[in-house]
Amino acid sequence: MRRANGAILGILLATVTVPAFAADMPIKAAPPPPPPPDWSGVYTGVAAGGAWGRQNLNAPVRPINNLFGTSADRILNGTPTLIQPDFDMGGNCVIGNCNRLRTSGFIGGGFAGVQKQWGSWVVGIEGSWDWTSMKKSLSATTSDVENVIRFVPTATVPVPTTVSATVTRSVNVSSKIDQIADIRGKFGFANGFMGPNWLFYFTSGAAVGHFERTLNLTQTVSLAGDGTRTNTFASSTGDTRLGWVVGAGFDWKMTPNVLLGVLYRHHEFPKSTISFIDDSGGSGRPVSFGASRAHVDSVQGRLSWLFPIQ
Repeated sequence: MRRANGAILGILLATVTVPAFAADMPIKAAPPPPPPPDWSGVYTGVAAGGAWGRQNLNAPVRPINNLFGTSADRILNGTPTLIQPDFDMGGNCVIGNCNRLRTSGFIGGGFAGVQKQWGSWVVGIEGSWDWTSMKKSLSATTSDVENVIRFVPTATVPVPTTVSATVTRSVNVSSKIDQIADIRGKFGFANGFMGPNWLFYFTSGAAVGHFERTLNLTQTVSLAGDGTRTNTFASSTGDTRLGWVVGAGFDWKMTPNVLLGVLYRHHEFPKSTISFIDDSGGSGRPVSFGASRAHVDSVQGRLSWLFPIQ
């Protein structure tokens, strides 16, 4: 009987002490959560998208009415000579103050920058270069019967007379923005409502744009039985302007080192005077226009690679 009671007592003691011993065992701590993504680093990438803009090519700085002159040798060469009238397109918008050169096209290039994250804030600097296909052409033609001067040779000196002739005038103006580069500051916020893999930012800085333009003018005087006289003015010119840029965008970390993003930018370039020098050997004189500010807006998708720094 004593042996049976001892066995029962041993079983009871073991049942009590084992849980107590298990409660005294140390519990292994859970691993700490991984640190949030860090946006600090040097990055480089490519971008492509669409751009649109506008610019006014205002009325000529000085009148171009007497653009096509007539030399004395031509008058005295012993044949009837038609004198070109003033080159006047009237109120046509192509070379008037109502001109609007609205351009659009592809924009693509590359960029590189460096940024540093403090808490949820990210500050950096970025430079970019883009090629664009933005181009616009305007053209117009007028034709009227006008009174023009015709020199008729005589035995002594040529005699001017007035005749009715058909005068046809045409103008073509084109403008192209082929390159834009800028360097911008960048101020952003990460770890927002979209999570730590998203960075939203504003950007602004200085910009440089390269513009190319062409101007072609043609005037023809036709007189029945006396043939025609045609004069042309053809010129191309380019200039580089310093301006400014503002924009906003976002990046998403597809992997710790590969970023996808979208960037919107607005570029402004100041007013300038555009001078065309005749390349055709026609008038031999420059034609100058005042140009308004140029505006360029663009939206690009971006792919970049981030190289972390401490």
